[in-house]
Amino acid sequence: MSRLPPDSFVDPVRISLARTRRGLTKTDLARALGVTPRSITRYESDGAPAHAAADLADALGFPAEFFFAAPTVEIEPGHVNFRAARRAGARQRAAAVAAGTIGIEVDRWISARFNLPEVTVPPRLEYAPELAARVLRGNWALGAKPLPNAVQLAESHGVRVYMLPSIAEEVDAFSCWNGGVPYIFLSRRRSPERMRFDVAHELGHLVMHENQALDDAAQEREADRFASEFLMPREALPTQIRSNPTTAEVLEARSRLKVSAMALTRALHQAGRVSDWHYRQLCIDLSGRGYRSGEPGGMPAHEMSRVFPQVLKAVSAKDIAADLHAPLDDVRALTFGVELHVALSDRDSTIEGSEANGARRLRLV
Repeated sequence: MSRLPPDSFVDPVRISLARTRRGLTKTDLARALGVTPRSITRYESDGAPAHAAADLADALGFPAEFFFAAPTVEIEPGHVNFRAARRAGARQRAAAVAAGTIGIEVDRWISARFNLPEVTVPPRLEYAPELAARVLRGNWALGAKPLPNAVQLAESHGVRVYMLPSIAEEVDAFSCWNGGVPYIFLSRRRSPERMRFDVAHELGHLVMHENQALDDAAQEREADRFASEFLMPREALPTQIRSNPTTAEVLEARSRLKVSAMALTRALHQAGRVSDWHYRQLCIDLSGRGYRSGEPGGMPAHEMSRVFPQVLKAVSAKDIAADLHAPLDDVRALTFGVELHVALSDRDSTIEGSEANGARRLRLV
């Protein structure tokens, strides 16, 4: 569809993007604007009159300039996997995709000004999930040792990791490739251990299911198997915990591996290190202690990005939001809620600056 001149009409794609980001139906937006739902349908197909931008901005909480900005990136919904697709409603899924779209715009803004790590994620590892996880561990020289910070590990290999705003948290996580770049979007409502599992799960989708329609329960199971092996390699389990362990031993080992107690128990059973009877008893005991719905005594905090504290030491979220004409709260949420102009010590800072074509260039290493 050809785009109408921005000085005459509001961009129809950006109207739809802002509406879905706020979790509104066309009827909801029509009611807020005092127009008919048919008018909103027309706005999102042909564009709205320029004078409508102010009303749209008020109703949707977006700067009016957002609706006249350059064409936005597009995420193909059929190629997006939602971690909690059965639980999340259509509005939450649409809001998550819209938030991810804004996240990719933020990422392109950052990538144009910072040299981020090169993408070293191999797409289409056409192996069984467990073997694919071992291959990726080998490619990344991880051996069989427990993983470090999973968010920062993914970032160090070129994966762009962003946090979803609250309205989209019901999806738990999703991932996609866009423009040859892999993206993972996470929800902080999960426990720190389960968010680590989500990172590994989404890595499984990125390396096994690139550009495939991701609406298949079998693919979800494959990504779970990948994540289990990636976080808890079968060959390493004997060095971490004995066969048929006590509940206390499971809890001690899960703290070393930084995984949930239930996930470790399941991995032990699948590896044949826990009998069927003992597995049932462990599950009953752990469930009674609250480990099926949470992770008592687990990791004290969610793992954080290494990229955004460095980026936001040099620029502010307000700078990014202003250039993109995006809501400031969205930019802050997407970038893990990192405080503006984070003060890093000389030991922790890894920003190197140089001048190129009159613009400051920064390198993250």
